[in-house]
Amino acid sequence: MKFLDKIVVLLCALGVFAIVNTGVYAQEPVRVVGAGFEPSEVLIGDHFHLNIDVEAEDGCEVAFPTITEEFAGGHIELLEEIATDTVSHKEGVWALRKSYRLTSFEPADYHLDSLGVLYSDGVKIDTAWVGHALRVKVDIMPVDTAQKTIYDIKQPLKTPLVVEEFAGYVGLGVLALAVLASAIYLIVTRTRKAKGKVQEEEAPKEAPHIVAIRNLEILSHQKMWQNGKHKAYWSRLSEILREYLEGRYGVGAMEMTSDEIMASLKELELSPKQVKELSGLLAESDLVKFAKHTPDAESNEAAYYTIYYFVEETKEQSAEGTPSTQPTEAPEVVVVADIEERKEEGGYEE
Repeated sequence: MKFLDKIVVLLCALGVFAIVNTGVYAQEPVRVVGAGFEPSEVLIGDHFHLNIDVEAEDGCEVAFPTITEEFAGGHIELLEEIATDTVSHKEGVWALRKSYRLTSFEPADYHLDSLGVLYSDGVKIDTAWVGHALRVKVDIMPVDTAQKTIYDIKQPLKTPLVVEEFAGYVGLGVLALAVLASAIYLIVTRTRKAKGKVQEEEAPKEAPHIVAIRNLEILSHQKMWQNGKHKAYWSRLSEILREYLEGRYGVGAMEMTSDEIMASLKELELSPKQVKELSGLLAESDLVKFAKHTPDAESNEAAYYTIYYFVEETKEQSAEGTPSTQPTEAPEVVVVADIEERKEEGGYEE
């Protein structure tokens, strides 16, 4: 009986111990059930993972550790922190996994003795620790010097030059030259225009009567009506008169009809004789230009001298009250009939 009593006492003690341990275990709302490096042995520069598995009761908040630059003395680097994954949920307990992708470029055998997961159950904040040391070995590639010979670094290979290698640079060079040429062209063009404007501003403008007399002389030497070009002759006469009126009196004669010009002349200080002569000249000019009228030689000469003497009589006076230029004789208008008479009389030489 004594032996049986001992067995009963032993069983009771084991039951009490199990109950006590179960109570203690149940008191931990968050537990680290697994942690480690995968794989535990890697070559320098290879990637590996740190996995932490946790079980947490409902209502608990878990904060996994943060991998900083000081992790493992700064010899292990964090490449990526993977989001927390929920593995399962059963009977009010959540199974969570946290992974970190790591690497190392310093060969060594690394041991981490303390790694914990911070949590809160709504009443207190505590840490669930990993119950064992974590180990990872980082090694270099072994070299068998007995089987392999170490050679010096190879020199760069000399390859033939191909078009694709410098075509881009040539294109950029051509584009740069085109942009530079365009810029130079714009600068030169604008500089010339600016100089031209300055010269135009600096150059004194010729008096209207000087321009008119010169144009009349040019017209006289062209011998238009003598060659049957009556319309061209009268059009040019009318244009010279209009230009003079616009320059001398500011009348927009170039854009006016003959009637509008005559209406504007009535407001100027002109004699009745001058107004009458100009009116007749403009009327006959319209007949020649628009009604195919052919004036005789006398009319052609008379129109020429009418404009000439009108310009001389109305030209602008200088500040001293004298004409701005000395009066000149009207250039002789050579008539075809006069040439024929001179030839018959023997007094004309070509």
